[in-house]
Amino acid sequence: MMRFPRYLMWNFLKMFLIVLLGAILMFAVIDFVGNIKTWLARDTKEAIDYYVSYIPYMVYLITPVALFIAVLASVGNMARHLEMSAMQSSGQSPFKTLMPIFFFGIFMSVASYEMSEIVLPDANHRRLEIMETNAQKKKNPRIKEKQDFTFIDSERASWFFKYYSGKSRTGRDVVLLIRNQGRLEERVDARVVRWIEKNPAGDSAAPKIAGRTEGCWQFDRGYLREFHRDGEIVAHKLRNETLCGKVSTHPDDLINERQISDEMDSKMVKNRIEVLKRSGEDTRAMETALHFKRSAHWMNLIVLLIGAALCHRYSRSGGLSQKFGVGLLIVFSYYIVERIGLKMGENGALTPFWAAWISHFIYGGVASVMLYRSFRL
Repeated sequence: MMRFPRYLMWNFLKMFLIVLLGAILMFAVIDFVGNIKTWLARDTKEAIDYYVSYIPYMVYLITPVALFIAVLASVGNMARHLEMSAMQSSGQSPFKTLMPIFFFGIFMSVASYEMSEIVLPDANHRRLEIMETNAQKKKNPRIKEKQDFTFIDSERASWFFKYYSGKSRTGRDVVLLIRNQGRLEERVDARVVRWIEKNPAGDSAAPKIAGRTEGCWQFDRGYLREFHRDGEIVAHKLRNETLCGKVSTHPDDLINERQISDEMDSKMVKNRIEVLKRSGEDTRAMETALHFKRSAHWMNLIVLLIGAALCHRYSRSGGLSQKFGVGLLIVFSYYIVERIGLKMGENGALTPFWAAWISHFIYGGVASVMLYRSFRL
């Protein structure tokens, strides 16, 4: 009796790894063939770095389908050979028999969340940066510089830039307005403004607060004008002077190197939402992405439950291939409903919470009903 859970998990894990590795290989080959012209014009090392960085995202995307196929193939085959029926005849319930697989589904859901927070942001950023320098940037341009734009940091500070480079963190022809309870208190006009990182005690790297380097803005070739309440205006010439503490604007607020949610962890997405809210921009897409980061990993457990409900019991009326077809239809409809929900959240048709969670609530309910019915029969 004690050996059966090990036997069950060995069959399941073996099939899961085979499917996962096979799908990753297929995914990489298809992507490589699609970008063959790009890689022929680039160094081999860049292609290797790209696909090494791509592997975590492939694993993240493929894991739910791999879990579903693995449970169908392993448990379904055991049910076809009446091994599951033998366990049930010995007095052990189907739910208890499949408990190790369900625990593995929970483990994979938690592991998927941790991967999305720790591994994926850096890996996706590296992958997109490598691909950004070729023709694919036309499909997904990554902003490196801006011209003639206004940025509202808060009710206290607002900027106007004639030009700003996110790479060098330098702006030209800049106007900074600082207000106090709605009244203009200071105005800074500078030919050049640049971000200077703080390196206390001669440290080689700037300190980071909430994942962002600490520093302040340095203004060169300009003037600081102070507007007093009595109407007096006092002007100070600026020459490579820093104005620390006057504004909270960070270079990542102006142009973030990580421009899509796949390159960010939850903390980065929260910071981005706060910046967008301060500047009066639409935050629906980022709020939906934040909720999706918390909900997406539960798909691993839900599709595993659906697969177990379909295949754990031997049936003369429907073979394994029929169950496989029904299961794939359910899983891919799950993906479709999930994508539709996210788009509705980005467009405002659903709140960000419901946009990210509605598909998981629906198919979690479907999985629960399917399991209940299959265990009752």
